[in-house]
Amino acid sequence: MYRHGKRCGLPFQGVGSVRSRLNVRILLSFLAIGVIFLCLSFAFARGIIDFWLAAVLVLFTAAGFGLVVSWSVNRTLGDVVETAQSLAHGVLDRKAGIYAGDQVGRLAESLNVMAERLRQSLDAVTAEKNRMQVILDSMADGVIATDRSGAVILVNPVVAEIFDIDEKSARGKSVLEVVRDYELDRLFREALASGQPVKKELRILTPEAKIFRVHFTPLKSPEGGVVALLRDITERRRLEMMRTEFVANASHELRTPLTSILGYVETLLDGAVDDPELARRFLGVINDEARRLTKLVDSLLDLARIEEKRTAFRRQPVDIRELVEKAVRVFEPQARAKGLALSVEMPDGLPVVEGEPDLLARVVVNLLDNAVKFTDRGSISVRGHAVENGVELEVEDTGPGIPAESLPRVFERFYRVDKARGRETGGTGIGLSIVKHIVEGHGGQVRVESQLGKGTRFIVFLPGGHPS
Repeated sequence: MYRHGKRCGLPFQGVGSVRSRLNVRILLSFLAIGVIFLCLSFAFARGIIDFWLAAVLVLFTAAGFGLVVSWSVNRTLGDVVETAQSLAHGVLDRKAGIYAGDQVGRLAESLNVMAERLRQSLDAVTAEKNRMQVILDSMADGVIATDRSGAVILVNPVVAEIFDIDEKSARGKSVLEVVRDYELDRLFREALASGQPVKKELRILTPEAKIFRVHFTPLKSPEGGVVALLRDITERRRLEMMRTEFVANASHELRTPLTSILGYVETLLDGAVDDPELARRFLGVINDEARRLTKLVDSLLDLARIEEKRTAFRRQPVDIRELVEKAVRVFEPQARAKGLALSVEMPDGLPVVEGEPDLLARVVVNLLDNAVKFTDRGSISVRGHAVENGVELEVEDTGPGIPAESLPRVFERFYRVDKARGRETGGTGIGLSIVKHIVEGHGGQVRVESQLGKGTRFIVFLPGGHPS
């Protein structure tokens, strides 16, 4: 055995040298077979220890940094996942947090940009949809849209109001279920099958009968379908009918006196002028017919002027009592000649009416003229009384009365309840129409009540102010 002092095989190097010994035993099958002695200097050993300490420190530092990075990445990814889930559920206001400038941070930033653009696009689509809905709601015409199967996908408020249906409940139903008109349903199917526009005028019960001009247009889209535009032309057709009737009636009223005048003139030219008595009688008839013709033309011109200046009446305070009393005095001789009692009941303090005096006097004159003409016995009374916001005038007679079916039409031009008697009395059939236009032009209303065999009463309301 060697001494321990020589085991390292190297001598000591000065006083300051420090040796360190490391015994490494060699074991074989749990038996010690030898020992390896490693002799190191203390400085070298300390370097090794410092190296491993540094390595451990770097390892822990790297582990800590890794944990921080991992936490940051996991947090960002968690926000990205939650934001993506929110986007999938339609919540577009949420944004992912950006905690780093790495790839994950750029992913979160891209997701936020995508969410913002998606929100802007959705806002634009929603705004456009709202604009279209406002346009549909504001349209004066009705709109019905169906898909390719014929099921209703849209109706606007006009259609809902006309046919008394609910917009939401109409969706998914057939046109026949919604409108209950076989012709309209047939035209929808025709436009869908042909792919060509279809135009038609239809009379539809809503529940009252109305006339619609309907334009069917197939949709040029992959989904297909048809859009129908319904325009209510009932009032237009009514006015056209009134105009046609007016022209026919005016032509007839003008032709009748002209025919009579021409007939008597031809008779005079054929020799009747040589008979003074016959000629005088014929000339009297011609004169009456000419006056009747003049009166008719004047009435038509008056009606045209009244319609033209309805919004430009020369308004001034009118004492309605004084106006009525003057008109009654004009008809007293005619009423006395027929044995009719003509009475006036106009209390003091009636509201002052703002209007054009001559036109308001025309209202009373026309009503009294009709009453005197068509009343053979009994009485005629004119009454006035104050009502809320105005005054009411009543002209009542004990004449033959007006049939119920004729009451809605008595204010139409040239309408006569008894055509033969109207011509006998020299009426033009325009007087009551003039009354209606003047009263409505002054902001009032006129109505009629009547019973056959008992008489007729016309009631005129005129807005008024303070008592006179």
